Amino acid sequence: MDNNTIVMAGDNNYVWGVWLLIASMRMNSMPEPVLILADNYTPHSIECLEQFGGVKIVRRDESFKRNLTYCKPEAMLLADTEYITWVDCDALFYGNCSKYLAPEPEYIHVRQREYAENAAGFAKFYDQDEKRGPIPAKVLNIWRRDIGENREPAFDTCSSACYISVHRKYRFILEKWRDQIAKVMPEDNVGIVDKRSIAYFQTDESVLNSVLCFCKGAPKISPVFKLDKNPEAFYIHFNYQPKPWNLWNDYTVKHYDKTVKVVEWAAGKGYKTPTPIPFSLNRNYSFASHLLAPFTRNYYRLRKFMKITFRNSEM
Repeated sequence: MDNNTIVMAGDNNYVWGVWLLIASMRMNSMPEPVLILADNYTPHSIECLEQFGGVKIVRRDESFKRNLTYCKPEAMLLADTEYITWVDCDALFYGNCSKYLAPEPEYIHVRQREYAENAAGFAKFYDQDEKRGPIPAKVLNIWRRDIGENREPAFDTCSSACYISVHRKYRFILEKWRDQIAKVMPEDNVGIVDKRSIAYFQTDESVLNSVLCFCKGAPKISPVFKLDKNPEAFYIHFNYQPKPWNLWNDYTVKHYDKTVKVVEWAAGKGYKTPTPIPFSLNRNYSFASHLLAPFTRNYYRLRKFMKITFRNSEM
């Protein structure tokens, strides 16, 4: 629906992800306008995204020193439609998902984690005799202090910040999210996880949950996440490294055919691609992509470890 803006952010390393997501929307007749907070995009990248129509690109303020993931509330506040929907750009829509995007007006549409998933994320932070599953008490205490509004938490398990849809009446919550990031997070860039912090190790996601948990007037969390229920229309998030435009991994490769079909549809329509189509998105190399997928996550972990080790050895 055109009263709902799809918002995302990314640098030029993720332009293939943005391209895939927008192409999947247009392939599936999703007409929503798209707003992208862009960092270091080339003129060709901009042309490749704007060609889909209904795409607005805003360059990120270069004075912003934190990781791009912290720009989510800033990007969402640039939209002026009735609904504002954030999507991580390493993703695509399968089928027409328009009717599943927005929440009811009193809610925020996010995916709330099950206790088992929440427990795994907070495993290191529970006291010895504390129940695993809910948000640890020590984390809630810090959030309560930093927000300084409600005393009782609105929920006991966190929500993912990969997908967020909210009515514009809650713009003040987006502003609070932005302001809390500025207040509680260091002004540096350590990536999307900050191991220095107990309460905010999940960076922008932790801050969002603190706001939703303790701010007065915050929207309720939708009781049902609607984008994973219909097998003919759902949101696919490409978790973990590497991303499909580089290599497939053992988690994402199940979506190989759905993703390559988007590339083939766009190529058939004459749409330009950010670079020549990489082999990982070329069906001619399907066998190689599937053969490599079980090993790529460990390869990327090793590469990251070696990079950090080499950098530390130079200090």
